[in-house]
Amino acid sequence: MSQQSFEAFLAGGDPAKLGSIADLSMLLEAIRRYLNMDVAFTSRFTETDRLVELVRIDENASGWCELKSGASDPLEESFCFKIVEGQLNNIISDTSVDPITNKMPVTTQLNIGSYIGVPIPLGEGEIYGTLCCYDKSSNDTLGERDVELLHIIASYIGQVLGRSFNSKKKQEAIRRQVRSVIDNGQIDVVFQPIYGQQSQHYEYYEVLARFNTEPYRPPNEWLYDADLVDLGLEVESAIVNKVAQRLKQANASGLGLKVAINVSPRMMESGLLPGLLRDVDSDQLRIELTEHVRITNYEEFRTFLKPLSDKGFKICIDDVGAGFASLKHILEIEPDVIKLDLSLASNIHQDTKRQALVTGLLAFASSFNCEVVAEGIETIEEYHALEQLGVKFFQGWYFSRPVAFDQLS
Repeated sequence: MSQQSFEAFLAGGDPAKLGSIADLSMLLEAIRRYLNMDVAFTSRFTETDRLVELVRIDENASGWCELKSGASDPLEESFCFKIVEGQLNNIISDTSVDPITNKMPVTTQLNIGSYIGVPIPLGEGEIYGTLCCYDKSSNDTLGERDVELLHIIASYIGQVLGRSFNSKKKQEAIRRQVRSVIDNGQIDVVFQPIYGQQSQHYEYYEVLARFNTEPYRPPNEWLYDADLVDLGLEVESAIVNKVAQRLKQANASGLGLKVAINVSPRMMESGLLPGLLRDVDSDQLRIELTEHVRITNYEEFRTFLKPLSDKGFKICIDDVGAGFASLKHILEIEPDVIKLDLSLASNIHQDTKRQALVTGLLAFASSFNCEVVAEGIETIEEYHALEQLGVKFFQGWYFSRPVAFDQLS
């Protein structure tokens, strides 16, 4: 490839758009052809190794070239690392006469006769790896202008790889944080009561997760991060285990605690829940299905519910009235309890449309003997309005904010 055509190739590129492996591979092939070398490749540095990523090989070199994508060598044994560290020049015209390369095993292993390489920068002094080319034979045509060109291309590649690299680094950091919270037992639970209008006392408590970290972050952020790095089920399992532990403590002290736990459809479909609740009395715990993950196959989902409902665990559907999905849950799952979405309680004493919707949902629930709980009660006016409509169970800050285990009585 001529310099003019290569520069035209670059002029048509944009690091913001050059995002796929195919695009980078094409760029690497353009470099190899422009320098008229047998092999071109990119590498990435780990803490200990130089990892080969993209490789482009001249068809005439395929018979002898042993370099493969995914191959790795200790950093100290690679040309790449020694160039970045300044132990080798960017250009080695003849590896057989260079006092360092003629003693390196990789020279013979990969049939390297001549070599050119530059770092791939990520910014702020961080190095991703290297952009390199080599021939089987010596090559005295390589010059500083070629090095300058590779520096430009490497910077260009660094912008593309940097986005993916930074995203992976962020995910790794999130995974470490979530993993640490699980392993260090920093997940606890608090309890918000459900008030019974007929009994005039708290019937049971909804369990809410809390993450004891500094600085404090709300549970929804931790749950989002856990899902992002595929640790959602582990976090949910840790929460269920904590609930089981608190129930055991309550029983030992004669507290007679009853709770409802939030469970995602994904947790239910994992098949883990029966094992997690094996030592829990079904009279003490209700299972409240949340809307974080949609149910795609209700027939299959019911097979996961059956062992739990057969054991006597009551099934609750959360956020009813917030959208079509929760109504479909009711029709397909036939729960024991439905919880009205907190948006329905907000200023309901002043809103006839909300009153009409709640009246309809109460009639619907009554038709199959389903208990109804109103959530989000914050004022006495909202409580009285819902009470007059026929709601018998209530939850919200008007009655109590969530409390810690040692505050229960």
